[in-house]
Amino acid sequence: MPNSKCPIPKNMKLNLVFNKKQKQHESYKLALSEFNKTISLIIDPGLLKSNIIFKIQEIIHVNRIFLFLYNEDFHRYALSEAIGVSKNQYAKYYFTSRDKLIYWLSVNEKHILLNQNEGIRSFFSVHEQSMLSEMDVTFISPLKVMNRLTGLVFLGHKTNGKDYKDDEIELLKILLDQAAIAFENASLYQKQKDRLKKMYRTDRLAIMGQLAAGAAHEIRNPLTSIRSTIQYVQKDIKDPVKAKMTSELLSEVDRINEIIQGLLSFSNPDKLNQEYIDLQQLINQSVLLITNTAKKKNCEVVLEYNTDKKELFADPSQLKQVFINIFMNALQAITDEGKITIIIDWNERIEKGFDKPKLEYIISIIDSGVGISPENLEKIFDPFFTTKEDGTGLGLSISYGIVVQHGGDIAIESEVGKGTKVVIKLPVRN
Repeated sequence: MPNSKCPIPKNMKLNLVFNKKQKQHESYKLALSEFNKTISLIIDPGLLKSNIIFKIQEIIHVNRIFLFLYNEDFHRYALSEAIGVSKNQYAKYYFTSRDKLIYWLSVNEKHILLNQNEGIRSFFSVHEQSMLSEMDVTFISPLKVMNRLTGLVFLGHKTNGKDYKDDEIELLKILLDQAAIAFENASLYQKQKDRLKKMYRTDRLAIMGQLAAGAAHEIRNPLTSIRSTIQYVQKDIKDPVKAKMTSELLSEVDRINEIIQGLLSFSNPDKLNQEYIDLQQLINQSVLLITNTAKKKNCEVVLEYNTDKKELFADPSQLKQVFINIFMNALQAITDEGKITIIIDWNERIEKGFDKPKLEYIISIIDSGVGISPENLEKIFDPFFTTKEDGTGLGLSISYGIVVQHGGDIAIESEVGKGTKVVIKLPVRN
């Protein structure tokens, strides 16, 4: 019986392979074109990261993706977005400029296929080898802009179990080059936005401070007369009900006086009495003062010191006021049980126009409270803005002024339902 299967001519096989590759190439080309259009319109860093991760996953199906971006504050390549690992594990994955992987990528400026170059692992430190094994990655590529290594991308194994193809790697290279530029543009845009916001806030607070000072002086004089009169009349009151009413009036007058004092502190802050202090000791003392309140709320307070440096030239009493105010805000944001994490980091950075590095502490206060809505976050430092029933709205305004007087900065990040993070930067010496 003759064979019913007709052999396919060789030239037809070649045409089928060529057509398949051509279709795949067109598909990649279309995906890359769409990607370039998309990222050129995105300036939000969070949206940009998730979009790039999604596009990598769409083009090359992999089980794991890790995106590391350079963090200028902490001098490290921190994990910013990932697929295949939970967000609560992000903090443990990072690389510093001293790591050999960073050195290799900076010098060679090309990707690494670990499953095809097992010998390269031995060049890395034991810690790096352990981290790479734990992440279970096989493809590593640098993100570079103007000869600077701005980030890294790690990919795991392909879901079909096959090796990376040359055309896939070439497409990845083009895609990641575009991603590096997009991240740089988004970073520059964010820095400019933050700079303008800071300038606007400073101008606005200065104007409010002038108005507050004038109002405080005008109110204090008649308020003193009111208090004196109530005290004078109170002596002749025998009726216990009326006596109680006048006592309550005096309490309200005192409360107004406290608000006025806060206004004066905001508009004309006390001169700093700076001295060399132990920052760690100051923070420990501040935490001790809120311990009882934290226990009543079943709130855990965790201290993390990522530096053994302690010396700071500052006004201890005013800084303690800042810390206690922010710690109490964090406690009040936690309704029932929760956690406050206080992290102290050390930073050395070179600023443009300066030869010596700027030495500063970065204090992060992170709570698991109710969070702050975006519209309220914009007004958080405004005098008299408060979401508390019994608040004056001056605490953060005064704290901001104290930190700025010390040559530092304070910023707040928050998400409703997830909590708030306050970051205070304090130079060792202003």
